[in-house]
Amino acid sequence: MFLNQAMRYYRLWIYCCNLILLVSVLIFIVLAVWVITDIRLALFPSIQLHQPTLIYAYFALALQGGILQAIGCVGALRMNERLLTIYWTLMLVLLFGDAIVGMVWLFRYQHLTANLRSDLRSRLLSDYGIDVEFQHLWDQIQIDSKCCGVSDPHDYNYTSWIMHKSAKHQVVPRSCCRHYNVFQDSNVNLSCVETYRDDIIYQQGCYNSVRRWLQHNADMLSVLGFCVIAFLKLCFLGILRYEIKEMIQKIRILKDMDDQSPIVGLESQIIKPDATHVTNNCTTHPNYVITEPLNGNNNERDVKNSCPV
Repeated sequence: MFLNQAMRYYRLWIYCCNLILLVSVLIFIVLAVWVITDIRLALFPSIQLHQPTLIYAYFALALQGGILQAIGCVGALRMNERLLTIYWTLMLVLLFGDAIVGMVWLFRYQHLTANLRSDLRSRLLSDYGIDVEFQHLWDQIQIDSKCCGVSDPHDYNYTSWIMHKSAKHQVVPRSCCRHYNVFQDSNVNLSCVETYRDDIIYQQGCYNSVRRWLQHNADMLSVLGFCVIAFLKLCFLGILRYEIKEMIQKIRILKDMDDQSPIVGLESQIIKPDATHVTNNCTTHPNYVITEPLNGNNNERDVKNSCPV
């Protein structure tokens, strides 16, 4: 009885740990998809979705999104020593993998932020007006963030776009105009693109907006991924190490009891051939065949039980 109650306690521990870990991983997946589908991610060509660290992240998230929890819960439910050992080992491997990936992306994030302004300016000078996809992307960022250029509107004076533009007096793109939505018609004479007046043109560059977006998403994913999920796995490993160890010991005890119980029951039912049974205060002997001379003839006579039937 005590062992059964203890097993329920261990199962509850494993179920709760798996549930908390699963919810955290699902929230992380939703936020990661939201960041990946954002158009501003295209401003960072060095971030490729097929990089080794991201491939590990896909594998780890898939494993922690239900497979790991299933192994732990099934192992606890069936009291399977092998599944519980695999469950704890996988969690340990994932924790070490998270630590390595975290260190790699810490250095990469520092590199991205240190060179962000120069990288954006370089792409604006060389790609705006040449690369149609980048031009549409940058225009959308300027409209959404209400900014112009990287540092200020004067960045367009050094771009390839300024040399290939059709309007000779145009100094900034239309996306820099404060009332861009009003002048979307290409036939309208846009006087806003011919001046740097602060009441018509956005004076703030887009660098701060892009940098805030990068920092916000990096903080959000790192806090949830490493400070929450990795910390949970670290705590679970410390707690479950002793819980699973004791659980495995009790599983072995229960198995030993199950292995011995049929033998004990069988021994209690074994009857020796020469045993004497007493039933209803009557002694019953086995049937014997006695051969003795009778009237000079060797006839066989059976001695029957003396007890009444």
